[in-house]
Amino acid sequence: MRQFVAFFWGSAVGLMIDLVLFQVLVWLGFDAWLANASSSTVSIAAVYVMVTRYSFDVRAGWGTFVLFCTWYGTSILLFSSLIQVASTELGWLPFGWKLISVPISFGLNYMFSRYLFRRPDRAIEPQGSQATTDSV
Repeated sequence: MRQFVAFFWGSAVGLMIDLVLFQVLVWLGFDAWLANASSSTVSIAAVYVMVTRYSFDVRAGWGTFVLFCTWYGTSILLFSSLIQVASTELGWLPFGWKLISVPISFGLNYMFSRYLFRRPDRAIEPQGSQATTDSV
């Protein structure tokens, strides 16, 4: 549970950066897709630091960073496209669609991050079981 709560707060920091920057860019006249892609990209760095350090307690290398950014980049492109289409075709405010996308992307990102930053040395054994060694 601690891991999920830490992920939530780390993601909340990134989300605040994302939402504020998104709205500023929309006010400045950016298209919704470009505002979302830009604000989300900036927030990835903050989320990466928070997630690796405080949620999963790992010191990840460049390979993990590339995988993390690839996942988030793909997610950003997908949700940016959906926000653009929804706001253009359905006529609702882009910020409203952005807010609708947040819980969906959060859940997907948590599941991916948990998989990416798993630590084999911290395997959880079922309650009541004990590691045994065979003596010869």
